[in-house]
Amino acid sequence: INVIKANNKAPILKNFPWIIDEGINPRIPIEFIDYDEPGNRTLYEVKTINSPNFEFLPPTLSSNKTFTLVYNGTINCTTTKYLHVTINASIINGSFAVTTIPIMVRGKPNNTYPIYNGDKIIKILYVNGYQNSLRNIKLGSIYVSDSNDCVRDNKIYSIRNNNNGQNFNVSEGFLTTSNVLYPGISTVYVDVTKLNLLSALSTIKLDVENIDSEYIREASTIRIQGEYPTTLIDPTLGYRLDKLRQALASILSVKISSIIILSLRTVYQYRNPFYPPKPFDIEKAESLTDVIFYVSDSYKYQVEDKLNTNLCKFQSDFQFNATASGPNPCNNYFCPKNTICRPTRIIGLNPSVIDTDQASFVGINILDSADCVNSNYTVSLTNTSPNCAISTYNNLSYCPLGSVSLSNGPVGSCCEILGRTFDGNDGGYAIYGSSTFSNFPPTRFSFDFLLQTTISNGLILLYGQNVSNINDFFWIAIEIVNFKLKFHFRETELYANNTELNASVWYHVEYQILGSNVLVSVNDCQYNETVNTTLNTYNSSIVELYLGGLPHNSSVLNLYQLQSSVNSFKGCIRNVLSNGYYLDMSKHHSSNNSNYGQCPCSITKSCTTEKNTIIIPWYTWLIIALVLLLLTTIIIMTLLALIRKKQQLTTLSGLYIDDTRDTIVDYKETAGEEDYSAYNLRILKKPIYALTDGSIILNNDQLNNSDLITYGRPSLGDYIEEKLNQRVLSHANDTQLRYQYEGVGSIPSDLSSIDSLSLQNDIDQNYLYSLGPKFARLADIYSGNSNTNDEL
Repeated sequence: INVIKANNKAPILKNFPWIIDEGINPRIPIEFIDYDEPGNRTLYEVKTINSPNFEFLPPTLSSNKTFTLVYNGTINCTTTKYLHVTINASIINGSFAVTTIPIMVRGKPNNTYPIYNGDKIIKILYVNGYQNSLRNIKLGSIYVSDSNDCVRDNKIYSIRNNNNGQNFNVSEGFLTTSNVLYPGISTVYVDVTKLNLLSALSTIKLDVENIDSEYIREASTIRIQGEYPTTLIDPTLGYRLDKLRQALASILSVKISSIIILSLRTVYQYRNPFYPPKPFDIEKAESLTDVIFYVSDSYKYQVEDKLNTNLCKFQSDFQFNATASGPNPCNNYFCPKNTICRPTRIIGLNPSVIDTDQASFVGINILDSADCVNSNYTVSLTNTSPNCAISTYNNLSYCPLGSVSLSNGPVGSCCEILGRTFDGNDGGYAIYGSSTFSNFPPTRFSFDFLLQTTISNGLILLYGQNVSNINDFFWIAIEIVNFKLKFHFRETELYANNTELNASVWYHVEYQILGSNVLVSVNDCQYNETVNTTLNTYNSSIVELYLGGLPHNSSVLNLYQLQSSVNSFKGCIRNVLSNGYYLDMSKHHSSNNSNYGQCPCSITKSCTTEKNTIIIPWYTWLIIALVLLLLTTIIIMTLLALIRKKQQLTTLSGLYIDDTRDTIVDYKETAGEEDYSAYNLRILKKPIYALTDGSIILNNDQLNNSDLITYGRPSLGDYIEEKLNQRVLSHANDTQLRYQYEGVGSIPSDLSSIDSLSLQNDIDQNYLYSLGPKFARLADIYSGNSNTNDEL
């Protein structure tokens, strides 16, 4: 057989990532390698295509495959952070490849660009009992506004203070703490100094929240394309995570407050290492991010099924490209011989930290893994509900809610009842068959438990034979010894010394056996041990699973040398999961003083009294306060105006307190008009004199009809003619009368009775007798018919 070597592949780039420093004519080395024959020394030809200012310099030695990429010009990091270069690389025989690569621009260290105060929000979420996982973790970077943020300078950080007394440190520019963080909101102030010359203050708001581990089991997943976890939380991009929550709430028809984002994780996508990296925009457009969230009072399958039928709405209504709902990690996953794939969700020990300049999200490290477990000794589904269904879009099992009652609390994926409560005072226990549990490697097993009261000793679980020669079988036991957990893997013992047990706290216990290695975790503490997993015999009829204790008269008591009291456990056990299958707590063989169903709130110390209260936002109270203040101001001003008006009237009436006349005409009110109520109008309507008479006879109503008063006066016609000739004007008392201009020859403009004082002596006052008896006294005074010494 003749083998002919065909070197028909173009050279590829090798030394990713490529970072170029800012400055004048910067350059970076780029290495190429032969795809078909890495040791090939053939010369390559490398050129740039449609990339202005870039050029390649060939290697100095023919055997060297490292070229130098030069930028002819000046690059400033503050204006340009990313570049793309298109390269054509070929070999002698003509094979070539055109590739566009991304290049990052790096700023110069110790630059003198100014810095300014900056604000940042760090959202922290952890599971109850996992608070130790946050110790000495980089919670988020310290942010101040820096004109040149392309490089982390050697800044000096100093914690000024915080408002909750928590001790914080800064490590490599990141905020950390060695203490336990508790739920609440606090503020941390950090002084930042650059080059010992420039300084600024970083204000960090910490929002810490804890959740129940059940949220993780019931959490749903939506897969988004075209987003990184960082782009979802970045405030400068509009904090798109909030917009995604709004989209989820709208599609699911729930309140946005009922949706809790638990984790953001990047979906791994395999790419051949010989392939060059994609340009930044293409890489982002093809990236996948899983958003894991919990919806209160909702069933996981219902949530994911509804999202799956409405994936197109994410794009059309909210501009998110949602590609999958509830992805199954076992789809298209191939396991070795004698194993099967089972999807498993676990909580990673270290939190998931997503950090940007102005925001950081410290979420729960939720891992959905494809476990290849033993298929020869696996869990039998004979005891599961016949209503267990398989979804069509992700091939995961689910329980149709119409086929099971939820009165016993949450159910598993095949309608299993997940909880059981034990009364240790009366020797509570429950026994299950061997087919409900598997411990032969590779295997994974987990469960949760809670103590009603703190106990020093007690048996939680035993899986083994109920006859002699127990070590022929790989048996397992978990017991409480001196307030801590002790594991038995056949003759191997493991102590979880770092976890001290307390009452009313849920503990998550999990172990995974791979070959002879066993990895154990209790909440956020991890342990490992090497064990003997050799199986000498297996008879399912003599193997049983004991939970919560052992029967008093059982022969098993004498078979296993356990240190704890086997009937003292008092509390709850839930979510017993073996190789991806839940144990149905209602399918026991026998039990005593234990009940299946949800753990009572009296034991978990979570009983609450629901009240129909309406929470009014703060801005509503502000609006109400402003409205009340405005109304109070209007009322006060109205009262002051009324009081002032009353005072004016009182002052006006006081001016005439000694006046004996019957009527005082106030011309300010009538604007110069006569007061017709002050005298008898009948006199004017029916005069009893002739126009030519020299006297007037007045019939006064107050006199007898036979009494006549005669007053001497000039003829009325003569009087009018005389006045017209003299052009004497009569004016209202102290009232200025304004007249409009009436054309050429118009004499009057503004008239005032004040002007009439100069004409007082030229006016015949006898006409006053015609105004009635009320003016008689005044007529006597001005006409000279009265004695001036008489008292007015």
